[in-house]
Amino acid sequence: MVKYLNCDCINSKCSAIINQINLSGNMDSKEGLEFSTRFPKMYQDYLNRFKERSLKLYESYLFEEDSIKVINMLCYESFAFPTNLETVENSLKYFVKHYKEYGITEVAFPLLGCDEDGLRMVSVLPIMEKYLKPLPIECYICFDIEGPSNLEIQMISAFQSFDLQHLKKYARLDEIQLANLEANKNLISRFEDIYHIPGITPRVYRMIYSYYYNGEYQKLDPFHQEALF
Repeated sequence: MVKYLNCDCINSKCSAIINQINLSGNMDSKEGLEFSTRFPKMYQDYLNRFKERSLKLYESYLFEEDSIKVINMLCYESFAFPTNLETVENSLKYFVKHYKEYGITEVAFPLLGCDEDGLRMVSVLPIMEKYLKPLPIECYICFDIEGPSNLEIQMISAFQSFDLQHLKKYARLDEIQLANLEANKNLISRFEDIYHIPGITPRVYRMIYSYYYNGEYQKLDPFHQEALF
């Protein structure tokens, strides 16, 4: 059974969500950064599997954190060898064969390979429907066109409204990074835009994301926080 959502997987409110990963020990893509930041135990487990060389192409596996089942789907080897239609199909075949082991009744999928990998929805969607429609669970395909969620809107508002000097210490920013954030903070429409500001590395972005996602800024200025929201 297939249904369609306009949001992304993380904001789908599904109890199980698909995270596209690779064999290179790297979760620095747009979607990977959010998954690795929101689910740090899952991310560390992925790094451990990479070091142990236990990751295998196409073979998805389950990691549960904060009552969310994250199904890491190995769709590609590395950024140098991105997802293609063959790897999408092989990954789906493996999922169909093993989904019962995950104990799920619903799952949210992104359009596999249609972000950084550059595959076209018109090519990918029929393959996903072919394998997911026959399953007796609810499979949601997320198009990610809805715009920011309420939480993301709050995070952006806090980033644009609060003094970034507190963030400088928390994220260990240098003066150039801080100046770039200050110069661009009012141009942010999605939180992920911060990652594309010059000088912002994956490590720094994860720290910035955690600072606002976990509400660290609220501890520094509770009266401003109360007035803001």
